[in-house]
Amino acid sequence: MKELKHVKAYEGLSSYQKRAIKERLKIEWIYTSNAIEGNSVSLGDIAFIVEEGLTVSGVTLKEHEEVVGHARAIDIVYGLLSKDEIEEEDIFRLHKAVQTSLVIDIDCPLGAYKVEVNGK
Repeated sequence: MKELKHVKAYEGLSSYQKRAIKERLKIEWIYTSNAIEGNSVSLGDIAFIVEEGLTVSGVTLKEHEEVVGHARAIDIVYGLLSKDEIEEEDIFRLHKAVQTSLVIDIDCPLGAYKVEVNGK
């Protein structure tokens, strides 16, 4: 992961401490984001999935993909912190990163603007 140079909370910490905080924040962020959406994967299982890249017995493929997608998105967010300006394509990359559906829908494209109105 990229170094977050301008984060004041990191001042005075060693590289190891900074990396440990970022990794812990990532796991907690994935857990809470997924829990809000109804994903039942435990904090420990999320850490295992992210750190080892393996599936966990009893975790559905959908839930596993949600964990992996959020991990990708957080890595993108960490990378964006070093940019001066966030661009439209960055937002599309984030959207695409968290999508788990392999079904292609021309009305709701991954990483692009939706073309259908709500509530039709």
